[in-house]
Amino acid sequence: MLVVNTGEASLSIISLSRETQVKVPLGSAVPADGRPSAGQVHAVTPAGGGDSLAVIDLSRKTLVGMISLGAGAGARGTVVQGDSVAFVALQQGRAVARVRLESGEVTKVETGAAPKAVVLARARLFVIHANVSPCAVGQAECPEGESWILVLDPNTLARVGGRDSIPIPGPGNASYASVAADGRIYVLSRGGPESPSGRLTIIDPVSRTEVGSFGGIGEFPGPIAADRGERVMISSPTEGLMEFNTRTRSVVRGAGGGIPVQASQGVTTDSRNQIYGIEPGNCTPGSVGRARVFRPDLTEIRSVVLGVCPRAATTTLIPPAEEPANR
Repeated sequence: MLVVNTGEASLSIISLSRETQVKVPLGSAVPADGRPSAGQVHAVTPAGGGDSLAVIDLSRKTLVGMISLGAGAGARGTVVQGDSVAFVALQQGRAVARVRLESGEVTKVETGAAPKAVVLARARLFVIHANVSPCAVGQAECPEGESWILVLDPNTLARVGGRDSIPIPGPGNASYASVAADGRIYVLSRGGPESPSGRLTIIDPVSRTEVGSFGGIGEFPGPIAADRGERVMISSPTEGLMEFNTRTRSVVRGAGGGIPVQASQGVTTDSRNQIYGIEPGNCTPGSVGRARVFRPDLTEIRSVVLGVCPRAATTTLIPPAEEPANR
């Protein structure tokens, strides 16, 4: 499990089998809504206040590169392809970046208003646009209209033929996405001050159409994670962890019925369908957060102590290091 600790700008790498943890210092501010992703060799996460991409070697558990994305990029969601390329949604830059992790080469293409998340499905790159701007009062984000998904060829960053834009119904501010075991893309819209009720939308990546939309998940929900079965877990600062079933297409645990996870800021799952709910703690210097670990039947196993103000998380399989040959 990989967890970004925003309060101390580090990445916790936790072995779920050995229950050991290594913290990798990232050396610069991590955006509160920056999200990591990983292959088996490299992990990446926004850093430098959102203007850079940190590259971590997972076997050596060290920071091996800090790749500039440009001033004011506003990096948010990431996805790694084949351990050699990462795609990054640049919210403030109104673009998506393709980053070659070995060379540091960055290619950008403008995509429109406030892209916040990226996922790969069916050999296509799906860029989720929140379509938000700062509100007139306060720091909250206000939707400027409907969110949508732009579909690109990951090799060329060109728009694909046929349907290349998918509207997302609901309150706007589509911010998080996950590809579930059924092959569909699940998108979480957070809403804004005038329409705070969140909504989960199902996208068919083949037809590139919206095939379902569900409410009942409370106000301003957070990151989501699909397991390898039929669940999509939804984190919420007020509702804890909620559950959507992809087979029955129903909200199983919605607003008022979530698993109690205090101020939940993130969620991820592993190959055994265990669930990890991230509690940030009070985010003051010297404090710690934790990951609450749940079995597939949603009973709690244990908790894992993390760093200061942990938020986004993901899991990946890191192959065991090769033993040196006998001489």
